[in-house]
Amino acid sequence: LMIALAVLVVLLRLSAPSLQSLLHGNQVRAQAHRLMGAINLARSEAILRNSPVSLCPSRMFRTGIPDCDGTYADGWLVFSNRDRDRTVDAGVDEVLQVFPPLPSGYAVTNRAGTRPVTDTISYLPDGSSRANRTLLLCTPPGVDVEPLGIVVNIAGRPRLARGWGQ
Repeated sequence: LMIALAVLVVLLRLSAPSLQSLLHGNQVRAQAHRLMGAINLARSEAILRNSPVSLCPSRMFRTGIPDCDGTYADGWLVFSNRDRDRTVDAGVDEVLQVFPPLPSGYAVTNRAGTRPVTDTISYLPDGSSRANRTLLLCTPPGVDVEPLGIVVNIAGRPRLARGWGQ
C-alpha cells in the first residue's frame, strides 16, 4: 500500500505542471472566443443598424459608467457610435452589451506583447473596420502557454491565430 501511494504521489507531482498548462490554455481560448464574439457582435450590429458600431475597453462592468477607458483586461463594451468618436454620447449612442474583465493576470496586448491594447475597434455600416489590427491574449507572467491572437483584417473579419505574436 505504501509503494502504491508513493507511486501515486510521484505521478501527481509529474502531472501537475501539465494540468496547470492545460487550465491556462483553456482559459486563454475561452477569453479569446469571448473577445472575438464581441468583435463579431460589433460588426453584425453595424451592418444590421446601417450605422457605425464600436468596441472599446471599458470598466463599465464594475463602475456602471459607459466610458471608453482602461485596457481590454478591464472589460469592454459594444456601443452604437454614430459620430465615430471614442466616447459613448448620452442620448445619441446606445450601449449594446457590456463584458466583464479578464481573469486576474491575463492581458490583451499588441502583437509584439509590449503594451496593452487601448484602441477602439469601429465598424462601418458595410461591416468593414478600415484598419488591420492584432489583439494578443496573454496569460499571467510565468505561465508557459502560447498566447492566442485575434487578427482583424481591413475588411473587418476577425480570426483566431496561434503563433501570431509574442
